[in-house]
Amino acid sequence: MVGTALRVTVLAAALMVVTAAVAASASPATTVVRHAYIAPVLAAAARFGFAGGALTALAAVFLAAPLVLPAIEGTGLTWRVADALLLYPVLVVGGAMAGALFTDARWHRARHDVAVDVQRILAAGSDDLREALEEVRSRIAGWLAADVAIVACLDSEHLVVGGRDVAPDSVVAQVLAGGEAVLVRGPSAEARFRRAFAAPLVARGEVVGVLAVERNDELNGQARRAVGALGADVGLGLENARLAAVQRRFNDELARRVTEATAHVEAADRAKSAFVATASHELRTPLTAIQGFAELLAARDFSATESRRVAGIVAAEAKRLARIVADLLDLSRIERGLDLVIRPTPLAVGPALASALAIFRSDGHQRLAIACADVPLTVYADKDALDRVLVNLVSNALKFSPPGTTVMVTAGRVVDGIEFSVTNAGAGIPTDALGRVFEPFYRVAGSEAPGTGIGLSVVKSLVEAHGGRVSLTSAPGEGTRATFVLPGVHDAREAPTTTSGS
Repeated sequence: MVGTALRVTVLAAALMVVTAAVAASASPATTVVRHAYIAPVLAAAARFGFAGGALTALAAVFLAAPLVLPAIEGTGLTWRVADALLLYPVLVVGGAMAGALFTDARWHRARHDVAVDVQRILAAGSDDLREALEEVRSRIAGWLAADVAIVACLDSEHLVVGGRDVAPDSVVAQVLAGGEAVLVRGPSAEARFRRAFAAPLVARGEVVGVLAVERNDELNGQARRAVGALGADVGLGLENARLAAVQRRFNDELARRVTEATAHVEAADRAKSAFVATASHELRTPLTAIQGFAELLAARDFSATESRRVAGIVAAEAKRLARIVADLLDLSRIERGLDLVIRPTPLAVGPALASALAIFRSDGHQRLAIACADVPLTVYADKDALDRVLVNLVSNALKFSPPGTTVMVTAGRVVDGIEFSVTNAGAGIPTDALGRVFEPFYRVAGSEAPGTGIGLSVVKSLVEAHGGRVSLTSAPGEGTRATFVLPGVHDAREAPTTTSGS
């Protein structure tokens, strides 16, 4: 307020100084000094706009009139005097036009500043869109001196509002539906009239929100145009903010996936390192046995019975070694993306089970029970692959079964083939580990049982190579059941019977 009064005083003093200079001249009506009135008029137009420029120009005319009119009366209205008098109407018109231009320039500058602030607010990347819109609303309300300002935008087809809530029949709702600006005039308890104006926020040629202002005085055309232009800026800012948010989410997701992949690779490296140590131990065990008993056979004279017993041990250990090597070769093919080589033929299920599980009959610590149909079943499978699948599953079941418990092996017909299952009464597998038991090198945390950690992954690959499926169900304290289904040959219905051996 003090600054305005000071500027008005300076302008008045400038007018008085010019008037005094005109009065001191020999010919007040035609003196060149009269053009100095232009300076305070332009200064007033620049500072106070249309009204300031026009009023200052009128003040200059009134101050000059007592000096100019007597000169006209004395000499008459000559061409020179008439030409000199043109300065004053030009001064009034020019002052008003200059004031209007300066006012318009200030409007555009203010709108530009607001647009820059809006872009900055929306580009700040706030996770709360409602909070960002509230800051935008506050900035626009301060610029327009509006009593109410609303910035609403559509976010995933839901209306997010900065300011008041939006009623279904409101001006904001009308603009969202129609895509056109709306001006509402109405009476107000606080003022003679109240104006509300809402403009669409447009991005990519689509209405993405609404900018609405309301106040207790006129919203002239200039203000409405400024709001409309600002709506385009806000719409562009919202679109940029949306794209930035998408980019941030993409970067976060990429960082998360990279972290997960890195952790997975590191875990795989650790698992492979552990596998090398474990596999070395697993290979050394049968090799040591084979070497030791072979040296005994070579160094001592055994009876025929004892020789057969030792030779049987060597053969069993050699088979064990062959299974480990076969698993390693299959794992190598799997990791290289190659198909496993199988040669399926029709196999009788009962003899196939007996042949595959004969190796476990000598186990004195576990009890193995086999339940198979009394009606002949035929499975379409590779004999060696089926042996390896059954031996792997039964070996795992025995390793994790407490002494004195029974491991049950069953076979029966289901809709899509022959189903085999191996069930033990062990401690079970934690729920969070069930999804990973078929991964190569994976071992359940806390497991102390021997093994390479590749058996189940090879089982899965062998079963799937037959076109079958394999699954594992377990719960802590409730044992584990491994099930696989292979293509069958006959469709006979049968009732299972149970046989057991130790």
